[in-house]
Amino acid sequence: MLVAVSLGIFVILRGIDFLLVTNGAHPLAILYSTDIGNLTNTLGGLGDLIVAILGIEITVIAIIVQLAANKYSSKIMDLFIGDRFNVAIISLYVITSINTVLIVNTINERSLNYFSITFTLLLIILSLLFVIPHFNYIFNFLRPDNFLKHVSRRSVARFSAIPPDKRGILRAKRKTKEDIDFIGDIALNSVFQGDRAVTLLCLTSLREILTEYFADKGKLPGEWFRFTREEKNDPDFSSYSEFVLNGIEREKIYLERKILSLYEVIFNNSKTKLRDVASGVLLNTQLITREAIRCGDKGAIDNSIKYFNSYLRASIRDKDPRSAFNTLEHYRIIAEEMLSKYPEMVEKISEFFRYYGQEANKNQVLFILETAAHDLCRINEIAYQKKVSNINALLDLFLTVDEPAESGEKGVSAKEVSLIGVRIAQVKLAGYYLLHKEEELARKIFRDMQVEPLSRIKKIEGIIFGTGQEEFWEITPRGVNFYYIEPEARAALKQFFGWFESK
Repeated sequence: MLVAVSLGIFVILRGIDFLLVTNGAHPLAILYSTDIGNLTNTLGGLGDLIVAILGIEITVIAIIVQLAANKYSSKIMDLFIGDRFNVAIISLYVITSINTVLIVNTINERSLNYFSITFTLLLIILSLLFVIPHFNYIFNFLRPDNFLKHVSRRSVARFSAIPPDKRGILRAKRKTKEDIDFIGDIALNSVFQGDRAVTLLCLTSLREILTEYFADKGKLPGEWFRFTREEKNDPDFSSYSEFVLNGIEREKIYLERKILSLYEVIFNNSKTKLRDVASGVLLNTQLITREAIRCGDKGAIDNSIKYFNSYLRASIRDKDPRSAFNTLEHYRIIAEEMLSKYPEMVEKISEFFRYYGQEANKNQVLFILETAAHDLCRINEIAYQKKVSNINALLDLFLTVDEPAESGEKGVSAKEVSLIGVRIAQVKLAGYYLLHKEEELARKIFRDMQVEPLSRIKKIEGIIFGTGQEEFWEITPRGVNFYYIEPEARAALKQFFGWFESK
C-alpha cells in the first residue's frame, strides 16, 4: 500500500510538472537554483534527514512501548501498532522518504520538475513538524487511563454492531473476550506491582463495559450466549463442570461471569495487601448489580449474589474480618435496592447474611455475626418503610441470627459478646417498630428474647443507654457506632425493656 501511494504521488506530481512545462508556465522556477547539481545535493541530504528521523521514531517507540508492555501487558504492543494515528505518522515518513528518492533521481533540465520539488519540500517540513506532537501523542497514548478507555469504548461499540451471521458473532465475541482479558491482565499485574491507581482504573473499565452491555443484551442473538469449544478452555471457565456451564448458558450470563471472575481473582489477591483495591472490587460489583436490578436481569442479579457470597467465604476462610465487614456493607446496599422490585430475593440474601455470620462465628471471626445482624436490622427497617409484603418473613429470619450463648463457662466468652451485639441489633429494630407504633412487631422480638436471663437484658439496656456517640471513634469505612440509637428511639425502648421487668 505504501509503495502504491508513493508511486501514485510521484506520477501525479510528474504529470503536473509535464503540464506546466507543456504550457510554458514556470511559476515556481524563481524559488530554486538553476544548477541541477545543487538541487540534487540539497534534496538528497534532506532525504537522508527524513530517514534518520524515521530511525529515531522507531527507536523511541520500540523502547517506550516495550517498557509499557513489560509493565502492563504484552498486548499493548498490538494495541499501539493497530492505532490509526501511529500508522499514519509512520506512513508519512516512509512516503516522504520514497518520494524524495524518486524526485532526486529524476531531476533534469528538460522536465523542470519544480512542482514536484516544492511538494517534496512541503512533505519534509510536515514530517519535521510532526516529530514532537507524535512523541507527545505516544506518551499520552501509553497512559493507562487513555488506552483503557480506548479498549472499553471499542468493546462497547461492538455490542451494538454484532453481525447477523454466526461467524461474525463468534468473531465479535472473541474480540470482546480479548479486550476483557487485556484489561484483566493489566489489573492483575498492577496488583502484583502494588499500583493501586491502575488497578482501580481497570475495575472501572470492566464495570463500564458490563453496564453498557446490559443495554444491548436483549438484542443479542442466541449464538452469543452459547459456549464454543475454545471458550470452554478459557481459564475463567475451564474448571467449571458441564452443569455450571449449562446454567451460565441458560441464564445468559457469559460476560457477567467472565468479568466478575476477574473481580474475584483481584479481590483475593488484594484484600490483605491493597485494601482500597478490594473495596473497589466491592463497589464496582455493587454498581454492576444495581444496573442489573434496573434492567430486570434476574440471571445477572443472582450471579452477583453468588460473587458477594464468594467474597464473604474468602474473607472468613482467611480470617480477614475487615474484608468481610466491607463486603457486608455493599451487599446490604444491594439488598435495600432490591426490596422494591424483588423482595423475595432479599429473603434469600437475609439467609446468606445469617449463614455467613454464623460461619464467621464458628471460625472465630467474631465481629462479622454482629455486623450481619446490624445490617439485617437496617434491611428490616427499609422493608418497613417500603411496606413490602414479606416483612414478617424477613423479621423471622433476622430473629434466627443469634446462636445460644456458651454455657458452663465463667464470665462472658468472646462468642457471647458477639451474640450480645446481635441482641442489641434486634433491640434497635424493636425500638424502631415502637417508634412507628408497630407494637405487634416489637412484641414478636420480645417473645424471641424472653429466653434471655434478665441480667443479660439489663446488660444490653446498659450498653444501649450508655452509648451517646453516633460516630465510631476509629477510622472505619462505615464510620457509625452500631450501639448508638437515636434519642427518640431510646424513649420507645423504655417501654420495650419494661416488658421484661413486668414478666
